[in-house]
Amino acid sequence: MKVSGFTFVRNGNKLGYPFVQSIRSILPIVDEFVVALGPSDDGTEEMLRAINDPKIRIIPTHWNERIRNDYSMKGFVYGQ
Repeated sequence: MKVSGFTFVRNGNKLGYPFVQSIRSILPIVDEFVVALGPSDDGTEEMLRAINDPKIRIIPTHWNERIRNDYSMKGFVYGQ
């Protein structure tokens, strides 16, 4: 059996999310960690790649900003 972790992030650095710390904290207990990375302009991708762990797989994603849910939250993610 394999254990996978998953998250999605876009502009995590600019928005102050502790995504690097979060990913590092789970790496010891997973076999792979998948990151759905939205278009970022703040160095988020570079920060992810700097973790430099073979368990991490980065998947570029497209976010549709026009779709909103009932709570008017923006950002619908499509994996590619």
